[in-house]
Amino acid sequence: MIAKLKYIFPHFINSILNSYSQVFFSNSSKFAVILIIVSFFDLFAGISGLIAVIVSNTVAYLVGFNRFNIKSGYYGFNSLLVGLGLGVFYQPGFEFFALLLFVSLFTLFVTIMLEGVIGKYGLPYLSISFLIGIWVITLASREFTSLTISDRGIYNLNEMYMLGGFTMVKIYEWFNNLNLHESITIYFRSLGAIFFQYHLFAGILIAVGILIYSRIAFLLSLVGFFSAYLFYQFIGADIGELNYCYIGFNYILTAIAIGGFFIVPSRYSFLWVILLTPLISIMITSTSALFSILQLSIFSLPFNFIVLMFLYILKFRERFYNKPEIVTVQQFSPEKNLYSQTNYKERFINPKYISISLPFWGEWKVTQGQDDEITHKDDWKHAWDFEITDEENSAFKRSGTKREDYYCYNKPIIAPADGWVEEIVDGIDDNKIGDVNMENNWGNTIVIKHAEKLYSKVSHIKKESFKVKKGEFIKKGKIIS
Repeated sequence: MIAKLKYIFPHFINSILNSYSQVFFSNSSKFAVILIIVSFFDLFAGISGLIAVIVSNTVAYLVGFNRFNIKSGYYGFNSLLVGLGLGVFYQPGFEFFALLLFVSLFTLFVTIMLEGVIGKYGLPYLSISFLIGIWVITLASREFTSLTISDRGIYNLNEMYMLGGFTMVKIYEWFNNLNLHESITIYFRSLGAIFFQYHLFAGILIAVGILIYSRIAFLLSLVGFFSAYLFYQFIGADIGELNYCYIGFNYILTAIAIGGFFIVPSRYSFLWVILLTPLISIMITSTSALFSILQLSIFSLPFNFIVLMFLYILKFRERFYNKPEIVTVQQFSPEKNLYSQTNYKERFINPKYISISLPFWGEWKVTQGQDDEITHKDDWKHAWDFEITDEENSAFKRSGTKREDYYCYNKPIIAPADGWVEEIVDGIDDNKIGDVNMENNWGNTIVIKHAEKLYSKVSHIKKESFKVKKGEFIKKGKIIS
């Protein structure tokens, strides 16, 4: 069955692995394998999480959503978290698995919706759809009498024995009996809590996985958590809040996100990780009190709110763009983000002017310019239309009733300047002569980012003719479609 699914869905395995590693902003397959192992410390929770990922990614593929996003795990990691959470809370049964399928579907749809709503502001949706999904089902399940609350987690030794016999039990007890400082114990338990595993062994494995994936990310996780730990001691807050509720992972995830994933690692990013710690603490305390009325856990709400708020306000800066500097093209590793940005600056050290050329070869005619009377008005006034004409000023040969009759049809489009492919819209059918597509009147389109706040857009491109992909760096003059 898996082989058949791989034939139909060629990136099936990658989409599964990346759904796990994306929880920590990574695309490392080694890290993903470690996280899968950790998720199966609670066997039923691991199965539930895996089912949720498979359902979400398969449905996303069959419905026709973006294949790159599916392969990258963007549409799977929120459903994974919902599946893990439900798998820990409830006992297995037919009713549970039926509900899990629909909750996974619901979480996927919320993810796609948020991609459109939040994405238009250039912001990530993080784990908001996980929060919505697990809150909705938690509230609804109070009326589902067929669901049984799980007593797993009470008898951890029994669960370890089921996984690996006495050997696993001895390993588990050895780690739990380590004489570690309270702060280190809470740190590891907070890491494990991200995957709903509340014991030391799980947290240690995840910490090792982070270290393998990125040394900067591991350092940031320590900076984020221990900044919070020291702040709690300084302010006189209850350290038990970190230990009992295991919500210390909000500080860890925020530190990795702000310190090296969405922002280029630097002394400024590390400083902001420390400065944002009190805000997260305030959010945790206030939202915990509010959500306790509904008997709901806040989970990762503080992390989502603080990260989105900070990334959004940075977009309104009028100077000091590199203090801190937002990652232009995501490399899924703090080290690679730092290298990529540093390398780009060394090669193209702040040029005063960027030379923009026309996106084609040869001689073309401007058939509609800026502020034109036909369609280039209002929001669309800053545009040019180009066509190829012959000696008789005709844009086509023969009768002009076919697309192929037009001289400009199927001609190469080239990059007007160096830059990063910011967005591609493809899949819109080429119009028949005389027809007008009122819904998608720009047709297939590419947007290229040349510098901060400098973009170019080329539209009316032939369907499925793109030679580049989103996120790719392209040189001036390269054929793009």
